[in-house]
Amino acid sequence: MGFTITSDQIMWFCTIVGGIWGVLKIIKELRKPNEDMKAEVQKHTELLDKDNRRMKQCEDANQMILKCLLVIINHEITGNGIEKMKETRDKLQDFLVDN
Repeated sequence: MGFTITSDQIMWFCTIVGGIWGVLKIIKELRKPNEDMKAEVQKHTELLDKDNRRMKQCEDANQMILKCLLVIINHEITGNGIEKMKETRDKLQDFLVDN
């Protein structure tokens, strides 16, 4: 008694393999838009964080410039306040070195 494989069995096997392959391909295609969207959202999140850090640096720089201008204006008005100008200069130097 030998084991024989018929052409019908081969056809059934190929059909099952093809069906499984097709189902897996459909599942992969259904997941692709979701994965693409997640990658895009992650990229946008990183860019937004980078922009937020840059905007914070710009705001800090603008605030330092305005403080320096205020000290200069006060010095022009009163003619004194040299110590305040030196203190502000030191703060400005520290700010420029840190950034």
